[in-house]
Amino acid sequence: MSSQTQATADQLDTIRSIMKSTRIAMLTTVEAGGALHSHPMTVQEADFNGDCWFLASENADAVQQLEAHPHVNVSYSGSSQWLSLAGSAEVVRDQAKKTELWNTFTDVWFEDGETDPSVVLIHVTGELAQYWESPGKVATLVGVLAAKVSGDEPQTGSSESVAV
Repeated sequence: MSSQTQATADQLDTIRSIMKSTRIAMLTTVEAGGALHSHPMTVQEADFNGDCWFLASENADAVQQLEAHPHVNVSYSGSSQWLSLAGSAEVVRDQAKKTELWNTFTDVWFEDGETDPSVVLIHVTGELAQYWESPGKVATLVGVLAAKVSGDEPQTGSSESVAV
């Protein structure tokens, strides 16, 4: 693990907030030749405690890639907040957890339903998180313009890197 400090309760709340406000995350895996590949994944309605979960077909490229190379990154992008979560992933076959995470939106992607054995869970254990928060488009624009006039560094928000 890197030398980042352990996330505080407030920082974990910020991370949870970014995750919950994002509908689609990008799960980045490592292909066999070493290239990075990002997969859009639906964010599940689960509380973040250092882990996050996704549902996928066992035949999906992401599943095949993370079984060979478990190091992943999950990125979340909102209108004024962003999160990059680095960690490791594993494929889990747990019907109770799958049922817990299943919802109407999931039915669109997996027509055979939650008991379909080819639907698996991707469990990401977060190790490092970096997030950015901006005050919004208008405030950011004002900050950039003020910096242009003053010659100072623009005040466009904050960023934190923490161990989770």
